[in-house]
Amino acid sequence: MNGFGVVAVVATLGLAGCREPAAVAGPEALQAAPRPPAALGVAFDKAAGLQMRPCDAEMGPRCMILSDPAAEEFMRDLLTVQVHAGPLEAVAAEEAGFVRDAGGRLMTTYGRFEPVAVEAFEVNGKSGLRAVVACGISDPETGFHAAAGECLWAVVSDGAQSVVISSSGFGNGLDAAETAVRSVRFTAD
Repeated sequence: MNGFGVVAVVATLGLAGCREPAAVAGPEALQAAPRPPAALGVAFDKAAGLQMRPCDAEMGPRCMILSDPAAEEFMRDLLTVQVHAGPLEAVAAEEAGFVRDAGGRLMTTYGRFEPVAVEAFEVNGKSGLRAVVACGISDPETGFHAAAGECLWAVVSDGAQSVVISSSGFGNGLDAAETAVRSVRFTAD
C-alpha cells in the first residue's frame, strides 16, 4: 500500500447522524469516511489521518471539505469537493472560471494576475480540466498574502455530473488535491 487510504466522499442534508471514522493503527491503514444514505457519488484517495466534513449550507448539499486535524489550525482545511449536475465544460465555466479566450483556448479567470491556461486530462476513463493559479493565503503571524499560495482547480465529469476539487493555497492542500484529482472516480449512489 502506498500510504493512501480510500475515502468515499459523502454528503447529504441529514449528516447529523454521522460518526467519526474509527482510529487507524498507523499511516499504512485504510481510512473510510462514514457513509450516510445518499452519497456524493465520487470517491478518491487520501492520506491516512485526514478527515471529511460537510461544507457550510450555502455551498450546497453535495459538498465536503477534506481537512488535516494534525496541521496548524490555519492550514487544516486542505480542499473542497463539490458535485454539480452538468457536463464538463458547463460546470467548469460556472464553478471553476474555466472559459475560452478570443483565440478559443481554455483559460481560468480565477486566481491573481493573468489568466492561466487550463490543462485537459483523463482519470479512470473520465475527462477532466485543471489549472493551478496563484491565490491568497493568510497566517496568524504575517497576515494575508494576496498571491503567496498556489491553488488547484480541477473538474472531472462523467458527462451527466461533474466533481469540482479546489485546494487551499498552502502546500499541504495542493498535495492533497493532486492526490484526489489523480484518483477521483464516480461511484453508484
